[in-house]
Amino acid sequence: MRRIIPLAPLVLATAFVAVLAFSCAKPSPAKKPVTIRWWHINSDQPSQRTLEAIAKDFMKEKPYADVRLVMLWNMEYKQKLALEFAAKDPPDIFHSWGGGGLAEQVEAGYLRDITEWVNSDRWHSKINPVALGLFSHKGRVYGFPQDLGAVGFWYNSELLSRAGYSRFPEDWDAFLKMLDDLKAAGVTPISLGIADRWTVMYYWVYLAMRIGGPEIFNDILQNRKSFEDPAMVEAARMMTSLTGKGYFPATFLGDDFAGQSRNMGDGNCALQLMGQWAVAVQAQSSERKEELSPLMRFAPFPRVKGGQGDIRDVMGGGNGFVIGANASDEAVELLEFFTREENLQRYFDSFPSIPTVSTVKIRNPGLVMVQDYLRDMENYCLYPDQLFPLSVGTAINEISARVMVGELTPERGCAELQKAWVASRQAEGKSAQ
Repeated sequence: MRRIIPLAPLVLATAFVAVLAFSCAKPSPAKKPVTIRWWHINSDQPSQRTLEAIAKDFMKEKPYADVRLVMLWNMEYKQKLALEFAAKDPPDIFHSWGGGGLAEQVEAGYLRDITEWVNSDRWHSKINPVALGLFSHKGRVYGFPQDLGAVGFWYNSELLSRAGYSRFPEDWDAFLKMLDDLKAAGVTPISLGIADRWTVMYYWVYLAMRIGGPEIFNDILQNRKSFEDPAMVEAARMMTSLTGKGYFPATFLGDDFAGQSRNMGDGNCALQLMGQWAVAVQAQSSERKEELSPLMRFAPFPRVKGGQGDIRDVMGGGNGFVIGANASDEAVELLEFFTREENLQRYFDSFPSIPTVSTVKIRNPGLVMVQDYLRDMENYCLYPDQLFPLSVGTAINEISARVMVGELTPERGCAELQKAWVASRQAEGKSAQ
C-alpha cells in the first residue's frame, strides 16, 4: 500500500526510453530456432485474437521464433504455474499481478531481471511508475504492467432507475436501503459467484479499509496490526449481513466469475463489485454481448459512518506479464514488442481496461469513470490476495467465501487468517536460515 498524491490522469510520471533502430551493414548469421511459451488468463475471445495477432506479427519479424500462447482460467492458472515452478521450468512470459506474489517468485529464483532492458533504448513505452513499482522488487524490474485500475461497483443504470436511483449511494446505510429498494422493484441487486472465491474477498477488504483506514493491510503486513483487529471482525460481520437477504441471485453458491459476469451482461442483476475488466468480461460471458455495456456505470465503494477510511481510498491493482528465469532474450523482446504503442492500442481496443502507457487511448465511458476516480484517489492498496505471499492470499480468498456463507464466524475467520499469516512468516524465517 502506498500513499498517492493525486496528479494528472493516471500517468503520474513517465519512464521514457527511445525506439530501438536497427541498421545492418551485412546480413545477420542464421538464428537458432527458439520457442517462447506465453501464458495468459484472458478468457475473452477478442483479446485472445489480438494476442495471437501480435504474436504472429512478432514471428514475422523474427521467423526463427515460435511463440506458443496458452490461455488458462484464473484458478487453474495458479495451480499449473505452481507445478511449473516446482519443476524449475516457469513459462517464458506469464501473467502476474505483481506485489507480494512477484516478490516471492523473485526470491525463489523464478523470474528474470529485465531492469537493464527497461532502462535501455530497447524499451519505448511511457509506463506509469506506480504500476511499474508493483512489478519491481528491491529496485529491480521483472515485468511490464499493461493496466492499472480500481475495484468498485459496476451498476446497470437502467435497473437502478427502476428503483428510483439516478446516483449511486456514497455511504453504507444508504447502500443497504438501495438494495432493499431494488428488491422491492423486482430487481436482483447484487451479482455474485462464490465458486471463484476471490470475488468475495473484495467486500471484506473494502469494508475493513472503510472501517479501519486505508493502511490496515499494510499495517498487518508490517506486523503493526493483525488479521484479528476489531476492524477486520466488524467488516466480516457487515459482509455476512448481505447473505440471506435475497440480495444475490439464487445460483450464487454455484456460480463462478463467468456466471457472475453473465448475470450482469444479461441484465439479470443490478450491480457487481469488480475491477476495471468487468465490462469486457460481462460482454464476453453474456448472451446479449455488448448490448448492455453502454448502460454500465462505475461507483466507488461506499464509506462507513464513523470509519477511518474515505471513499477516495482505492483497492485495486494491475495486470501484466513477467519473464521467467530461464527465458531467452527473444522472450524479453516479445514483451517489448507487445508494449509498443500500436500493439497496446490494439490490445486495449479489444479488451477495455485502463492502460499504464499514457499514449494509449480508452473509449469506454465506464472506464473513463474509473480513470477519473483514480485521478482523485487519496490512497492505493494492492489487492491483499496479491499484497501478501501466495499462501496467505489463497487463505484470504477461501476464508472470505466461508465467512460470507456462514461456514466460519467473523471471529473464527479472522483467527484463521492470522494463523495463515503467522505460518507464512515462520516458513519464510526457516527458508532464510
